[in-house]
Amino acid sequence: MISPTITWGIRLALVLVSVASAGLAGYGLLLSANLTLPKSDDHPPLLIYGAPFLLRPGLPVAESGLMDRLHRLGYRPVSDAVRRPGEYRVTGDGMDLYLRAQEDHHVPARLVALTMAQGVVTEIRAGSAGPLETLVSLEPPLISGLRGGARQMREWIPLSRMPARMVETVLAVEDRRFFSHPGIDPIAVGRALWANLTRGGVVQGGSTITQQLAKNLFYSPQRTIGRKLKESVAALVLEWKYRKEEILESYLNEIYLGQAGSVAMYGVGEAAHRYFDKALDDLTIEEMATIAGLIKGPNTYAPTKNLDLATRRRDVVLRRLREDGRLTEEEWKVAVNRPLRVTLPQDVLTDAPYFLDYLLRQVEEGTGMGIPEGAKIYSTLDPWVQEVATDSLHKGLARLEAAFPELKQGEHPLQGAVVVLEPATGHLLAMVGGRDYRVSQFNRAVQARRQAGSLMKPFVYLTAFEAGRDQGRTGHTPATLLLDEPVTFESGAGSWSPQNYDRQFHGQVSLRTALEHSYNVPAVRVAQQVGVPALRSTLAGFGLELQADNLSVALGSASVSLLDITGAYGGLANGGIMTKPLGLYRVTGESGDVLWSLLPDRHQAASPQAAYLVTSLLKGVMDRGTGAKARALGVQGPVAGKTGTTDGYRDAWFVGYTPELVIGVWVGFDDERPLKLTGSQAALPIWSDLARRLIPPTTRDFEMPSGLVQRDVDPRTGQLATSRCPERTPEVFIAGTEPTVYCELHGGGLWERLKQTFGFS
Repeated sequence: MISPTITWGIRLALVLVSVASAGLAGYGLLLSANLTLPKSDDHPPLLIYGAPFLLRPGLPVAESGLMDRLHRLGYRPVSDAVRRPGEYRVTGDGMDLYLRAQEDHHVPARLVALTMAQGVVTEIRAGSAGPLETLVSLEPPLISGLRGGARQMREWIPLSRMPARMVETVLAVEDRRFFSHPGIDPIAVGRALWANLTRGGVVQGGSTITQQLAKNLFYSPQRTIGRKLKESVAALVLEWKYRKEEILESYLNEIYLGQAGSVAMYGVGEAAHRYFDKALDDLTIEEMATIAGLIKGPNTYAPTKNLDLATRRRDVVLRRLREDGRLTEEEWKVAVNRPLRVTLPQDVLTDAPYFLDYLLRQVEEGTGMGIPEGAKIYSTLDPWVQEVATDSLHKGLARLEAAFPELKQGEHPLQGAVVVLEPATGHLLAMVGGRDYRVSQFNRAVQARRQAGSLMKPFVYLTAFEAGRDQGRTGHTPATLLLDEPVTFESGAGSWSPQNYDRQFHGQVSLRTALEHSYNVPAVRVAQQVGVPALRSTLAGFGLELQADNLSVALGSASVSLLDITGAYGGLANGGIMTKPLGLYRVTGESGDVLWSLLPDRHQAASPQAAYLVTSLLKGVMDRGTGAKARALGVQGPVAGKTGTTDGYRDAWFVGYTPELVIGVWVGFDDERPLKLTGSQAALPIWSDLARRLIPPTTRDFEMPSGLVQRDVDPRTGQLATSRCPERTPEVFIAGTEPTVYCELHGGGLWERLKQTFGFS
């Protein structure tokens, strides 16, 4: 007799099993109505492009990275005549280049001939002997793409175009019985359970390819019994709704295979490109095995992260192929003995994750809505400049740590940021927000606001020059003598006695000397004379909205971002015309219609004359002052710039510019502990390396606007120099503010007056 208790227990178990079965059956019916596999035309990616590169006469071939740009875009060198788009041929005196069509810009493919002399493009013609061309550009480079909010690049490859050996390799290691099971493989599940029980942990999985696809597409990666049951039901439904070939095609295109910077890699085709810079058809068997081996743990076995682990995992896959008879003994021996080599394509090396984050926020804030699928964002980023900026920052920080080992102590690593922009357009060419985006997504070029230090001084003197225009010869000029002596200022917060960096005072110095050597006391004296409200108004005109209301703003006590201060210096480089930095041109829909475009925010923030005077002073900083180290580091040409060091040595800055380019560099710690280094020691070497690589020695000088006059002055008096003065310094003045008195210290001046009277001066 079976006891009533046992009978009741059996009935309860049967009821529970029936309820569970009914629940799973109902869940399966629900899934059958809603589950769909992605197709090649589903969810088109949002594509992000960089700026088109302009080909023009006067372009320096080496300094502009022209050959690297062609390689990055996939142009092929040929030895015979250029016949197809995407080909080029270097000749004795130039280059024949067949440009690809730019359909979005309605530009057809065309052949152009570049004539070069001494490494510089001298002219561009249509065809081999056609008319001169003026507006010629390479196509915008594709930077990245987004699907469903994840940054990723995917080209859907139909199963019919997949190499059979690639498919066999994935099936051999992930699901040998894929074409015979109904979505769940009882043999694989049993084998995994036994392995896990005997080894006391989860060492093997029993999921089929269909289960993996269901998990990746429809469920979270969280390991729970409930998710496993749902995943199994979903796998059965997928097998019922779709053919095996459709499931396998989706899997091979949707499987996650690791990260390349901030870009998520999905699909075996993308992995082939990202790791080996090859198409699937060009992969060797060991490269296919490497990709198939990634599926088990993409971030663990990535060859870019751990070559040894990736090699061991590859060899496991190759051994499986040999066991299945898909590799001969000889083929296996050759494959496992080949070293694993990764060949990263250029678009991996130049990934710009910090810029892309900034760009997408700019688009979303500007449009006030989400970005539709299939849209195209045309940005201002120059991938080649981005690569150079990233390389200079990484190498520069490593050199600093090698020279000053104490920088490697502490919880937070040494950090830095770089911004490169065009002053005339405000276009952001490069943005590096930190050392490693994978470790920290905090963008130090935009989100960090730190004290600017001496970077504010040029705007103090700019404010004084603008005021001096109305004051005539009593106003401030570059030759004005300033007192560098102890002084105390009183305010509501108490008394304040500014000190110079060297803790010394230098007596009477010219305004030019005061800025070239970054003396603090003269800058504060001038700020007091012009007034803090006038100074804040000047700074606001250059995009620096500061809350500071005391004289310490003259020494950079207020906080700014690297992007904002670099943009402000761009206004100086552009003759006082401030253009707010921007990262994109426009956004178009899938059909090509313009969804949103960003108009430049441009205005005259200072007079061209006053801006030129400040640029003249900052050129002196590079030649004789705190930035002179840049010349020793190889920076050539007409360059203006300024160091910045904050109180307590917490932040090191350098911003420098030419008429075409502005580069800003910041170095510091996230926890704001002292660097114990100046801007000249920490930021200037990084800036110099980048400037040396981006600024050609033949770059044009700053153009002097009308309304300025030049005079030779005695630097000790600031008065007009005479034949008796031991030093004669050429100086620039806003017309009407130049000195008229000849040097009273050294005397003379009669001969100069006669020359001036009769028009010979």
